[in-house]
Amino acid sequence: MHMKIFMIGGTGLLGSEAAKELIARGHEVTTIARAIPPSDGGMPQEMKVEQGNYLEMTEEELRKKFQGYDGFIFAAGIDERVISTPPVYELYKKHNVYPIRKLLKIAKECGVKHSVICGSYLAYLAKKWPEKELTRWHPYIRSRIDQENAAMEYTDENFNVSVLELPYIFGTQPARN
Repeated sequence: MHMKIFMIGGTGLLGSEAAKELIARGHEVTTIARAIPPSDGGMPQEMKVEQGNYLEMTEEELRKKFQGYDGFIFAAGIDERVISTPPVYELYKKHNVYPIRKLLKIAKECGVKHSVICGSYLAYLAKKWPEKELTRWHPYIRSRIDQENAAMEYTDENFNVSVLELPYIFGTQPARN
């Protein structure tokens, strides 16, 4: 089944690899990026890249982006490598939690049926070892658990959401160095 996929984060390490796989399987992928990467930057040539910053776009602008798509992938956000002043959790919420609430609400309203959030294996570890209270001690891990909980609020029989707890993936996309 051919699907049209809208992705946020398609020019990053995770997103570009997901786009390559989706395109190889016959799907159409469109992403938005703050800056259009060079054509030799490791992105799949078949992926449509439009300029835009989802954090700054209005709900109406985002609705226009989601129109006509079957699936949505969120492969953006920030991780613990980002340096910030305390309280750092507020920065993680801004990039990892709040966008999920806004984007999934709009995706669902626009008729998107399938959504995938690229999360972190650290969320898995927090659930596996609750006695370690990882969310209490690490604001990034807390943001990923909060992101997952926010995402699951939108799932129902007409709109499914999956959160991938991706292990040990570090690096940058060559075009974005």
